[in-house]
Amino acid sequence: MSIKITFLKIIKYIPSYTLKNFLFRNILGYSIGDNVKIGRSFINCNKVTIGNNVYIADNNTIICKEVKVGSNTKIHSGNNFIGGASFTIGNNSRIINNHYFDLWNDISIGNNTWIAGKNTEFWTHGSIQTKKNKNLSIHIKDNIYIGSASKIAPGVIVASVNIIGLGSVVMGNFNESETIIMGNPAKIVKKNIDWRVNW
Repeated sequence: MSIKITFLKIIKYIPSYTLKNFLFRNILGYSIGDNVKIGRSFINCNKVTIGNNVYIADNNTIICKEVKVGSNTKIHSGNNFIGGASFTIGNNSRIINNHYFDLWNDISIGNNTWIAGKNTEFWTHGSIQTKKNKNLSIHIKDNIYIGSASKIAPGVIVASVNIIGLGSVVMGNFNESETIIMGNPAKIVKKNIDWRVNW
């Protein structure tokens, strides 16, 4: 076990947010903003950038090349971010509980976006042939609500201002805004609706 891994396991259980952030900044070189609260979570990435007023609850595991968390974003408990690529989430976003992010390729989530409920999965790897011919990174843009237990396939792009219904299996790109996307496979079931106002 490397010295870094041992150190991170110790930091995980430090109850003081101030001391924990000091060690992250000064020993590990993580960029941590003001008023950041990180619970008993394990964060092992080559580069870490966390904005102001971020809350990361207990029992999260973040192991990747690079993680960026925007200001005023909250990551609740039991989430797993695992792989050798990068994860980015914008400002004022939320990840609730027990979601899985497969970081074989990059995943980006925009501003004001919710990964709601539990057990949504984001997958970014495929067969050897798929890896050669397709960009498998996932891009979820701004102002999107993703319901519980959804599955997001490799290479998916979802445009801003959309809602994905719970239990959906999203396998294609959705370039329109103000729609409701749901089903298996997911498709647009309603247009011209802004979920922030009408739902």
